[in-house]
Amino acid sequence: MSRYVLTIQSHVAYGFVGNSAAVFPLQLLGFSPIVVNTVEFSNHTGHPTFRGQVFTAELIRDIILGIRERGLIPKIEGLLSGYLGDASIGKIVLELATEIKAANPNAVWLCDPVMGDTDTGVFV
Repeated sequence: MSRYVLTIQSHVAYGFVGNSAAVFPLQLLGFSPIVVNTVEFSNHTGHPTFRGQVFTAELIRDIILGIRERGLIPKIEGLLSGYLGDASIGKIVLELATEIKAANPNAVWLCDPVMGDTDTGVFV
């Protein structure tokens, strides 16, 4: 029987941050990651340049609807959230965490607060 963790955070083509770093270790630990990417960037934003885009809240909601339609929400043991790219996605993650916890009271939410962004600098 599969053990599921939903991981909702950034993805980069080059480097290892966000979902690019989380998926393989989750698989090594025996989990089946359910991956929702909030952004698709060429590399993390700590480099002098990066390319790509932040996904819209509408797209994220649509992907989560598809996950819900597969009946996966009650099977999720953990939620891993990280870089969201847009504040409106934060509300979606909070709603998702509430829904997962209601469906599975033993589920755990691990939140990476992300330490900064390109326009505002370092924050916690």
